[in-house]
Amino acid sequence: MLSTLLALSLSMAPCPPADVQDPPVPVEPVLVEPEPAEAAPAEPPAEEDAPGFPTSLPEAIELPEGSLEEALEGRSLPQLEAWLDTWMAWLAQQQVAVEIARSAPEGSAEQEASANVLSDRDTLLARAELLIEAVVDAGGDADEERARLAEVRGDAAEELEDYSTVPSDHSRAQNLPLEVLRAQLRPLTREQVEEQLGLWIDLLQRKSLEVRNVEVSALRSEVADEVEKFNERAVDLRGERGRLIERVKVVVQALEKKNGDVEDVEAYLKSIVVTPPITGWRAAWTTMRAWLFNPDGGVRLGLSLARALAVLLVFWGLAILVGRIAAGAMNSMKRSSALLREFIIAFARRLVLFVGVLVAANQLGINMGPLLAIIGAAGLVVGLALQGTLSNFASGLLIMVYRPFDVGDVIDAAGITGKVEGMTLMTTLVRTFDNRTMNVPNNMVWGDVITNVTANATRRVDMVFGVDYGDDIDRAREVLLEVVRDQEKVLAEPEPVVNVHTLGESSVDFVVRPWVRTADYWDVYWAVTRAVKQRFDSEGLTIPFPQRDVHVHALGGERQLDVPRPQKDAAESEAVETPSRAGT
Repeated sequence: MLSTLLALSLSMAPCPPADVQDPPVPVEPVLVEPEPAEAAPAEPPAEEDAPGFPTSLPEAIELPEGSLEEALEGRSLPQLEAWLDTWMAWLAQQQVAVEIARSAPEGSAEQEASANVLSDRDTLLARAELLIEAVVDAGGDADEERARLAEVRGDAAEELEDYSTVPSDHSRAQNLPLEVLRAQLRPLTREQVEEQLGLWIDLLQRKSLEVRNVEVSALRSEVADEVEKFNERAVDLRGERGRLIERVKVVVQALEKKNGDVEDVEAYLKSIVVTPPITGWRAAWTTMRAWLFNPDGGVRLGLSLARALAVLLVFWGLAILVGRIAAGAMNSMKRSSALLREFIIAFARRLVLFVGVLVAANQLGINMGPLLAIIGAAGLVVGLALQGTLSNFASGLLIMVYRPFDVGDVIDAAGITGKVEGMTLMTTLVRTFDNRTMNVPNNMVWGDVITNVTANATRRVDMVFGVDYGDDIDRAREVLLEVVRDQEKVLAEPEPVVNVHTLGESSVDFVVRPWVRTADYWDVYWAVTRAVKQRFDSEGLTIPFPQRDVHVHALGGERQLDVPRPQKDAAESEAVETPSRAGT
């Protein structure tokens, strides 16, 4: 077979240029570790450059994706044909390497590297198709090269028939890396995985029989030294059986993903692992001592605990670092709320710690799938029991995101007016103006109209002042404007508004609307109100108040107080309410 492949390799090599007269280098008939000679690549036309085209087999394998297509653009037919001949020679060399890896002894370096050799061969095959298409598009003939590719692809298809995942050596089978086993099972069909599962079950059954024989020998023996020896051997065999069970479970999972029936196999796996029979304190001590120093027992558990502890320490330090990074990032966001900053920092730390706990649990061999399912089910139960609390939590998140207010703002929400002193995900702490501290549930705050009094830098003060109908309204307007403009804390822009607003029952009402800084609102309100009363008094302007005029009529020679009665004639009874000046 090797001789045939070597002959094929030489036949696929490109012919040297006509001006080269040196004979070909003879090839040894037997190759132990082949060092494929670099095929003499066909020289492309001298007048054209060849940027991007590899110059050796390793470069061809490691060629970046898309580089070959770029190198082929705009090339002449002679150059493309020369490149194709070179590429086919490289492919033949790689095929020889594949055959040598196949025939290498199991466990050798060549056999271990067979996966990489096959991958490189498939890479060359795929890119050879690009060269053939380029030659055909340029008007060349590549039928012979297509036939050669078909032969190689046929040989590659035969490789799929050897899909065994069970190493011939029993010790290598129980130490086969789990990720390697998963990769081997991934492309197989359900029937093929079932066949592999049967082989693994046979291995496991034979190992279980070994465990049984040793356990029975320990129970039947009456010699203490023999019992101790059998117990130590049983501990070793149980560790080997445990490693086989791990690999059988991987095959079971692969079969389950392909809709295979795994119920009987899972029942078998549960039935073969039982508490070992121990009779007497000496046997118990022997078993425990053997387990403690067994690589699959106490040593393995100790290493797992050490790794888990190291993982927790690493993630603890990482959580502190992530918290500091999050704090720096949130502090740079000036528009973010204080609650959002605190929440993001705490959440980042706890998330890293949670991931660390999961990784540490995985190091201990804990299956995280059922654990996460239990956490999900418990979360559902807790969520149903704590609907109100979760409502507050959700409202707190919404307040953080949409920022209707922040710490230090004065708000009016849930029927409470005061200054926000602090917030949590559950409650909002509000201090009222009479110095009462109130913890308001967030769902009440978010579910009500929220008025943020201090959200804006400026605010308009709305006031209404009335004058008597007999007063000069133009003079009254001038006085009000003078009072407003005399206040230092009133802003010039926007200009204050002073105008007749309504004609009331007792007065002509003016609206006075100056603009102030939010912090000066009440100072201006109180100052303007006081100044208006003083100026109106000095200017002789009257601030009216509602009054009622009562008319007394004489009926039948008697003076009676006329009280309006229903259906009473208007001439007999009359009660009139009219506006009048104060003191009239």
